[in-house]
Amino acid sequence: MQYRMHPLISCFPNKNFYHNKMLDATNVKGKSYKESYIPGTMYGPYSFINVFGGREEMDVASHSRRNMVEFAVTVRIVHKLFQAWNKSKEKLSIGVTSPYAAQVVAIQDKLRLENHEKVSVTVKSIDGFQGGEEDIIIVSTVRSNNDGSIGFFSSPQNTNVALTRARHCLWILGNERTLMSRNSVWRAIVCDSRDRQCFFSADEDGDLVEAIINVKKDLDQLEDLLHGESIVFKNARWKVIMLLRCYLSKFCYS
Repeated sequence: MQYRMHPLISCFPNKNFYHNKMLDATNVKGKSYKESYIPGTMYGPYSFINVFGGREEMDVASHSRRNMVEFAVTVRIVHKLFQAWNKSKEKLSIGVTSPYAAQVVAIQDKLRLENHEKVSVTVKSIDGFQGGEEDIIIVSTVRSNNDGSIGFFSSPQNTNVALTRARHCLWILGNERTLMSRNSVWRAIVCDSRDRQCFFSADEDGDLVEAIINVKKDLDQLEDLLHGESIVFKNARWKVIMLLRCYLSKFCYS
């Protein structure tokens, strides 16, 4: 019997890790347990958010991987939660987790000095979250490559820990193509999210598009967004062109 997770969160772990033997307690099935923190179906109890334009890179100092586009999207979602919860009288706990120390440190450094009276943010590795729980968990998978290598997440046990820390909302950020490349538990996660209509693309949220363009501009990688395979190029081409023109005009006349 599990008393922590919304049923939409427990569904996949129950089926794939617990052989459908885990039952949802009455408290997690009630209407009061379903919280809406940010408007839009993307930010429901369970979502896989496909993040385009990211490149995994090795941090020289820590010899660990990071993905600065996923970093930017994660931080923007946390800021959206700050804004949405600004006038609330209730407490909200957010957990941000990633299997890679370099990604964890980058997010920690960005959010370290940002305080919110009603919102607490904990940023830890997957191992660091073992045994813990938060109202919302945001998972940054980091991996974005052409050979489908997913490293730490090739272990079902590690994946299980990542997917079972949230109480009300679990939002997974990842590169669909990389995670689908091999016959792993992550292919099953992506397929399951599609089957349950819990699969979304970052370009469905204008704030996330802006965050991606900002970080790609800072990294001098704007050309990535104009590649024919880019999801944002296909589905939100007009947004990209307008924003790129804006940035280019500022650059040319600055």
